[in-house]
Amino acid sequence: MHAPRLHCTVRRTENTLALLNSLFTLSDDPDFEPILLDTWSPGPPAEEEHNMACLAALLDEPLALRRSRTGRTPSKRLTWHCSIRSSPPTALTENDWYDLALDVLDATGIDPTGDSTACRWAVLQTTEDRIDIVATVVRQDGRWARLHNDEIFARFACEKYSRERAASRR
Repeated sequence: MHAPRLHCTVRRTENTLALLNSLFTLSDDPDFEPILLDTWSPGPPAEEEHNMACLAALLDEPLALRRSRTGRTPSKRLTWHCSIRSSPPTALTENDWYDLALDVLDATGIDPTGDSTACRWAVLQTTEDRIDIVATVVRQDGRWARLHNDEIFARFACEKYSRERAASRR
């Protein structure tokens, strides 16, 4: 059995709330409702999970803290966005998407395993065949995340996940 083919792109944007709102309106399928799969730990309280304005404000909180600490306005495009699409569309379950997202977060440096002050992030399943990872590039400790070659590492994580999944199905 073949493993899913995963297509991965990484971008930066200036407005976390606008990005989240646009992602939650992607699906053309009336039977699919976008869901928030997971967030950083400890993430937002459960009642705030689906309020995009609150989620965006919580994601951006480290940016505001950095601004008050340094007295400078951070540069633009501080929201990191990784979109991963699978083909065939039904190739991955919700648990598969979750595991893949954690691999990508670790590989890119957004949330390395064991780092309690890493960047804040949220994983959204926006269509049946796609997840979007949204994160800020300023860590919770106020330092910049080290994101050199982040798109390459995200693609490697996707390729590795596909290979491991194919090997486990043999």
